[in-house]
Amino acid sequence: MVAAGAAAVALLVLIVVIATAGGDSSSSTSPTDLGVPTTPDNLNDRTTTNETDTDSTDTDTTPTNSTVTPPADTGGATTTTTPPTGGTGGGASTPTTPQSGGTGGGGAVAPTSP
Repeated sequence: MVAAGAAAVALLVLIVVIATAGGDSSSSTSPTDLGVPTTPDNLNDRTTTNETDTDSTDTDTTPTNSTVTPPADTGGATTTTTPPTGGTGGGASTPTTPQSGGTGGGGAVAPTSP
């Protein structure tokens, strides 16, 4: 208990020494003394506005023909594609049953779909 008290006092003395170290009594310089520009007094003054006149020019446009002509019929036969008739479709396969017997870990088996 005495050692804990001595450690607390030593820590407190260390904090006080660090806090007071390096402080000189000379006055500090202001940002203006260092050449930093300050905010002007008329920053929010909206009474004087500098308006500029914009030049405008008249332009003429010529409308263009936007009609699109479809490609000419070449007389070729049109073919239609039909979907495949065989197979079971996407993902509708019959689940396989695990092999019985043997040794080994096996794994999780998904339940059969209804």
